Amino acid sequence: MLTFDFISNSTALLIEPTNTPLEILRTYWGYDAFRPQQEDIIRSVLGDKDTLALLPTGGGKSICFQVPALARDGMAIVISPLIALMKDQVENLVKRGIPAAYINSGMEVQEVDHVLQSAMDGAYRLLYVAPERLRSEMFRLRLPRMPVHLLVVDEAHCISQWGYDFRPSYMDIPQIREQKPHIPIIALTASATPRVQADIQEKLEMKQAAVFRKSFRRDNLRYFVLQEENVTQRILTICNRTLGSGIIYVRTRKRTTGLARFLQEKGLSAAAYHGGLSTSERDEIQQSWVSGETRIMVATNAFGMGIDKPDVRFVLHFNLPFDLESYYQEAGRGGRDGQTALAIAFNNPADVAEASRWVKQKYPEWESLVRHYDFLCSHFSIPSQGTVHVRHEFDIRTLAQQSGEPLLHLYNSIKLLDREGLLKLEEESDDYALIRIKSNPHNILRYRENYPAEGDVLEYALRTIGGEIYHYDMRFLPGNWALKLEISAPALQKRLNQLVQHQMIYYQPARATPTISFFQARKRLRHEDLDWKKYTFLRQQSDFRFDKMLNYLNTTEICRSLLIQQYFGEKAFEPCGKCDVCIGRYKTKVSDDDFRSLLKAIMQELRKRSLSYRQVVLEIQQGTPAQREKVLRYLLDQKMILISDDGMLKATSTS
Repeated sequence: MLTFDFISNSTALLIEPTNTPLEILRTYWGYDAFRPQQEDIIRSVLGDKDTLALLPTGGGKSICFQVPALARDGMAIVISPLIALMKDQVENLVKRGIPAAYINSGMEVQEVDHVLQSAMDGAYRLLYVAPERLRSEMFRLRLPRMPVHLLVVDEAHCISQWGYDFRPSYMDIPQIREQKPHIPIIALTASATPRVQADIQEKLEMKQAAVFRKSFRRDNLRYFVLQEENVTQRILTICNRTLGSGIIYVRTRKRTTGLARFLQEKGLSAAAYHGGLSTSERDEIQQSWVSGETRIMVATNAFGMGIDKPDVRFVLHFNLPFDLESYYQEAGRGGRDGQTALAIAFNNPADVAEASRWVKQKYPEWESLVRHYDFLCSHFSIPSQGTVHVRHEFDIRTLAQQSGEPLLHLYNSIKLLDREGLLKLEEESDDYALIRIKSNPHNILRYRENYPAEGDVLEYALRTIGGEIYHYDMRFLPGNWALKLEISAPALQKRLNQLVQHQMIYYQPARATPTISFFQARKRLRHEDLDWKKYTFLRQQSDFRFDKMLNYLNTTEICRSLLIQQYFGEKAFEPCGKCDVCIGRYKTKVSDDDFRSLLKAIMQELRKRSLSYRQVVLEIQQGTPAQREKVLRYLLDQKMILISDDGMLKATSTS
């Protein structure tokens, strides 16, 4: 399986810029047409305009920057915070014959240096960069000599403190614009409120940006919130009554395995997916679900990013997400083929209480954070002086026991220290190793004569992988190789180490457990080190977004699709007619006398003052909210009331 990269310009696959975006799409992706708005976004970028694209989950964001990257000479730099997605995209590009590479904070210094040197030599058309790498001197010194023609910021909401996933390292992106002032920038996100949209443009210093918004409305999704005490049993009923594949999102790894086992025992095809599985296990489970061999995926939110399975018929949330952005993205993985899909969240009092505790614990108190940081530095023997870049394996449960701290509190402190750049947390275990042959075929022949045991490994690598191993870092499972070579795993490891020592190969061992890396010497933490004022603001924003999620969960009067659209700033007033609220509303009868009375009350109020849609539904006293909304729809249809530019309702002059 390919990951990255071309070794030099002489060996790189040369792709000549193609005349039109559509020709590029056909040549490399095999599609005959773009999805709605994709071509407009691409032409904006190729017209050298700064561009902000808001495309919901499944809207085809990657095509919007990958096609322009191939339309011109040079290279696009793609800023992405998701290491797993970064690897997948690079792998898929390379499979299509498109030279691409990535650098992230988990790579060794010499390998980052190799990729950056190749980028300066013009070896790639797309270079994916984790935002933390932008701060490194190694990247900053090489950037001016890279043939960059486009800057891409994926998951652009991460630059905004008003967003749901703020990453301080995103604030370093403008330094690329300082060194490359004439290249256009395209920022992409699946979910951003109006305030976040404005913040993205300001923080990225976008110049008169062209903004493309696709409606957040998904007419084929049926949103439901179910009040349920026995959620597990209700999920079983839904799975039995609903055809097609589905996803069930839960909050913890333990719950994924427990619920998947329960469904299996009831005769359903189900699997569990979470970040604690090895890479090969996750790949196998995911592929089984994508191919249809496994019907139901029970997963934490580690699952789904970048997966485009069109025929998902239901997405269930056993546990409540912490914000509407996350819920919308996860629910949006259903019905990508345009057919009807269910998006069901469960309103369970015990789960809501648990979610509330998690939100409160997400941001530890200052005293706890300092105590946790000091413990980590002491535990891993981090010096107070000098340069530090050492990777340590650890087990969070053992670490919590040794520290005497609650596991979740300690974990959240580590996550915060990671976001602020004091350390790097890599949680996903990876049983794949990486190998690339550094020597030429002639030297390999001579080497095999002198070192036959190590030569057997080289011969097997070439036979299994092929000539690409000279140009790419290739993933492989050491356990499988040891089995095929009929040697023990320690013996294979010894031979690989010998090949590294003889400078015949580049080799990165598999990582079996989570790791922590420290980038700077131990210090005495101060508020200034973490910008505590900003941190306090982020905690307030987290509480605000959770309140909006609870509002969505508890509403019984406003169409759920409208709530989502209005949360993201759309001036939408047409109920979906398919959610649980709308279905309940249509059962509401309005007599002729009640209708006239409601119409009179609404019109009298709107002649006096403008009101929002929500104010009319909830504040006018006549009838029930459902009845008021039914009459309000009639008045809008008859144009007896109008919607102003700021989204307020007012009576027309003739009514």
